[in-house]
Amino acid sequence: MLTDAAELANFKVLQLVHENTAAATMFGIDTKIEEGKNLTVLFYNMGGMDTEVTIARYSLYNITEKKNAPYIDILIETNNKELGVTDLVNILVNILADKFN
Repeated sequence: MLTDAAELANFKVLQLVHENTAAATMFGIDTKIEEGKNLTVLFYNMGGMDTEVTIARYSLYNITEKKNAPYIDILIETNNKELGVTDLVNILVNILADKFN
């Protein structure tokens, strides 16, 4: 299981976070957002056998009159288990083979 390593290290697992959501969170922590503006970013991860996409929106949330905090809104997370880089390579090979022949 995915939680075995955490439990061996005496960590209590509350919830697993999707890989793209983790990347979106780190991006939000590392990125400075201008006050009054939103930033929308698409995170794309094409693996060998599947493709994952996450769209996140970043803005500032007013905590007090003088203090803002970053706000991350995950708009969508989706994946396709039938489309990976292997499929893309096969398409490119066929295109190049047709051009060569």
